[in-house]
Amino acid sequence: MKGLIRNNFYSVGSTLTWTVAFCIFMSIAAVLGAVKLPSIGEALPILMLAQIGVFTGMTATALQKDNTSKWSKFERTLPIKISDVIKARYISFLMFSMIGILLASVAVMLFAVVLGQPLNAEKVEFGYCFGIVFALLVPSFLYPLVLKFGADKSELMLMIAVLITIVLFLGGGAILTPFLKNSNHADVIYRMICIIISVVVFISSYFVSMGIYKRKEF
Repeated sequence: MKGLIRNNFYSVGSTLTWTVAFCIFMSIAAVLGAVKLPSIGEALPILMLAQIGVFTGMTATALQKDNTSKWSKFERTLPIKISDVIKARYISFLMFSMIGILLASVAVMLFAVVLGQPLNAEKVEFGYCFGIVFALLVPSFLYPLVLKFGADKSELMLMIAVLITIVLFLGGGAILTPFLKNSNHADVIYRMICIIISVVVFISSYFVSMGIYKRKEF
């Protein structure tokens, strides 16, 4: 299992290092810009989503690299369970996302420390909520689509997965708003519901992917 997870990180190679460096640079640049123009601080949720989104997108990079190197075919010949192969993928997806969330948290701390004033809690919460939902749902849709239609179409599948995630997030808000409008904590309840549903979809995606993988002819 550890070897499979390690291989998923090898697949992104130097891209991971450069992406981490770019995200740190982006955070520092945004903070320094906010010192001169405080209004830039309002874009913090966008910065958070961008950082989480970049690492979530690495799932497509890893899948594409494995397809190019023919690893996707070779792993079927290894003396390991299919469930372990799929499980390693999903653990790697979570680890990529966690790196993005960690860097987003660094950005939040930098803004709070450098600006020396309380941040807009609602916007930060929104950034975390949508970021977590994005980090869970995109791989949930992406991996089954790639298994079904091929890793050579991973970029297109990534766009479709992102679009589905955005539509579900916005659509969910439109559906739940009438039911939560009289609640004192409507925003918090909505965000919790979104995260819970995302976790359920992520877990369900594992079983869907395993079913597709077993039937897939390489």
